[in-house]
Amino acid sequence: MIVLLSLFLPLVLTLACSQPDPRAEDWSQHYQAGRAALGQSRFDEAEQALAHALTLAETFVPDDPRYSRTAHQLAQLHVVRGELARAESLYQHLRERQMALPDDHPDKVLTLDKLGDTYRLQQRPTEAAPLYNRVLSFQQAHRGDEEVAATMQKLSDLYRAQGDRAAADSLAQRAHTLNLRARAHALFLQGHYQRAAPLYHSALALQAGDHPDLARTCYYLGRLYDAQDRYRQAEHFYRRALAASPASDPDQVGAALADLLARQANHP
Repeated sequence: MIVLLSLFLPLVLTLACSQPDPRAEDWSQHYQAGRAALGQSRFDEAEQALAHALTLAETFVPDDPRYSRTAHQLAQLHVVRGELARAESLYQHLRERQMALPDDHPDKVLTLDKLGDTYRLQQRPTEAAPLYNRVLSFQQAHRGDEEVAATMQKLSDLYRAQGDRAAADSLAQRAHTLNLRARAHALFLQGHYQRAAPLYHSALALQAGDHPDLARTCYYLGRLYDAQDRYRQAEHFYRRALAASPASDPDQVGAALADLLARQANHP
């Protein structure tokens, strides 16, 4: 008998652990129903479903991502309805739950961004700006040009509202330049080199001197010409990229230049 129990006990435990969690299924049904209702502007129905989903998500482990997903959806519903104080309260609570996360955790950064949006919409620029600056620092290290440009534009609008025209104009121009570069890079990745080139050069024309985005624009131009076997132009822009950022090389321009020079040596 003991032998039989020892054989069947692992199987029983496995079957028990594999049973679906009814709370998870209930959460999923209400979350999806809430999203669908929100997408169709059935706001009362959406709020009821999402609020129930949020209550269920609170019963999961503290760092379960379903809580933040639900909270963001419910907060966005409040924003759409103009209930900014309720959205702010929800984002503040979510921020407190995420305090233990690293500062560069994407979920934490998203919450800061959305909380900044609620402050901005309530015309509270002094509270929104520090949050956007933290978001911007993360995006510049981990995200593409379009996201960085969007946050820069938000900050530009805040500074303009506060009467700081110089800071607003500077950020607005940087955002415009990054949008140009993003469009160029998308074309480059699609192989549309001739269409990408003038956009890259337009961005470059706005980045004179010690512009903080100059190194990457030169690097992208180097890649553009490298892809077309235009080695002289590629080398020129790789070297400009290195000169523009001598203390660091996040794009590994040095490696790209070394590879280019090796290929040139093999194919004089």
